[in-house]
Amino acid sequence: MAGHDTTRATPLTGPGADAPTFFSAKRLLDALAATSADGAQRRVILGSLADREIDATIRRDEGELRVGFPSAAATDDSEPLRRLARQLAGESDTPALLEILCTAAAAQCAANGAGVLKAVSNEGELVAAVGPLTVARGRRFALPGSLAREVLRTRDVVSVTDFSSSARPLAKVSPELRVGPMLLAPLIAHELILGVLAVTRDIGAPPFSKREAHRLRAIADYAALALWKAESLEQAQAADRAKSRFLATVSHELRTPLTALAGYEELLVDQVIGPLSESQLDVLERMRSVTQHLAAVIEEVLAFSSLDEGRETVRTTDFLAADLVHAAAAVIEPLARQKHLAFKSMVPDAPLRMTSDVDKIRQILVNLAGNAVKFTDAGEVGLELRRRDGDVCFIVRDTGIGIARRDLDRLFRPFAQLDTGLTRRHGGTGLGLYISHRLAELLGGRIEVESEPGKGSAFTLVLPGDEP
Repeated sequence: MAGHDTTRATPLTGPGADAPTFFSAKRLLDALAATSADGAQRRVILGSLADREIDATIRRDEGELRVGFPSAAATDDSEPLRRLARQLAGESDTPALLEILCTAAAAQCAANGAGVLKAVSNEGELVAAVGPLTVARGRRFALPGSLAREVLRTRDVVSVTDFSSSARPLAKVSPELRVGPMLLAPLIAHELILGVLAVTRDIGAPPFSKREAHRLRAIADYAALALWKAESLEQAQAADRAKSRFLATVSHELRTPLTALAGYEELLVDQVIGPLSESQLDVLERMRSVTQHLAAVIEEVLAFSSLDEGRETVRTTDFLAADLVHAAAAVIEPLARQKHLAFKSMVPDAPLRMTSDVDKIRQILVNLAGNAVKFTDAGEVGLELRRRDGDVCFIVRDTGIGIARRDLDRLFRPFAQLDTGLTRRHGGTGLGLYISHRLAELLGGRIEVESEPGKGSAFTLVLPGDEP
């Protein structure tokens, strides 16, 4: 602004952090006198308080001298920081977080560019950038002698007034980078340095102020926590994927010899190789039971891996829902008979036709009914088919041990068992209900649960039905 003048006054403060601050009245009076004489507007810096400059603007207005101070809203940094915190909290993707961070840092520090640098061994890399720093994104540079190394060493804010002519390692590997003042702050979360946040201005622009340094440090503190959460989530997801791949590989390797073992067992049971005694046939029957159990465990693990990696697809056909009930009953009824449990299946008189993946529905029903038999020691297990408000419902009821209300939320978690005592007694991988839940969602349905300890449970598979 023409005629604009800035005059700085040194505050008369003591050495302590809590010392009172006194503003220079003489400097203010001098500025008032000068403005009165020539009419030019002036800005006078009266002092500082809590590392913020306290200033006033003096101008002549219709023959009167007016002194203006910035409003509280103009000097309040809390609202932009709160907005940034909300933005960061709503994003879990690291590249998106870095873009939000760079954009916000440049805007809030009156900069024309920003970037995030990370240390890799003895090298640094600019992993995200906006503005002039974009030309150096992805570039690696030596950490020794760099501003990033200084930030990492001091864990504090560092600045330089002319970066391009500073002969720093990043400037050397990016000669096309034209940057003047640069301000850097560490990204620290839980005592770990995740990287360095930098903001820049054009060559010849004024250097960053102490207030802007404090603001950048506050932005970096907010961002570091969000980045730490995002990176922790990504590491957990990567570990889950590695676990799924490992389980799938091991299960495939186990299934091949198990299939051969089952084949040899069938040859022996059919006495193709030669006649066997009753005791030998009894041993083979026990072997068959163990082999079938192991095969079921392997199939559950393979199904879990397939669902976890998104490889399961729906193959729809048109069928009668009652046929599915009868198919599931054929598998479950012998298991119930072995435990001396009554088994009942109920279907409506009117045919109920639906379009879905018949194999996946059968798998869900066998899982649910098999669990009902497993956790029921006396009484009965039932499988009922009915229509409800346009949906098709398959209801599995039992008179078993039931489930406490506090445990219902954990039912459909993978590898979850509600009681270690029950786990040892009944066995199982803890994947059956998880797989059933995921398959139901894949088919556009859900599983509802009603249960009371000591009185049994009812699991209802709800699927969209065809229009009647």
